[in-house]
Amino acid sequence: MGVLKRQDIQEVNIKAEKLSVLTQTLFEYHDKLDRFQLKTICALVYDLAAEIHGWTEKEEEIVMGLEEEKRNG
Repeated sequence: MGVLKRQDIQEVNIKAEKLSVLTQTLFEYHDKLDRFQLKTICALVYDLAAEIHGWTEKEEEIVMGLEEEKRNG
């Protein structure tokens, strides 16, 4: 296995902030948005959530790999 390196947390923090803003927008303006706007915002929320989930899955694999390397010396 190659050398594993932890990911930069800043990338996922920025995505989480964007996700927060979009969900706040949905909460505050859901009754004022038309169907297209709602679908677009929901699609963005879904994409950001998927990216964050992908990041955490990859990070978990990296951490587990690093822990395995420590155990095996």
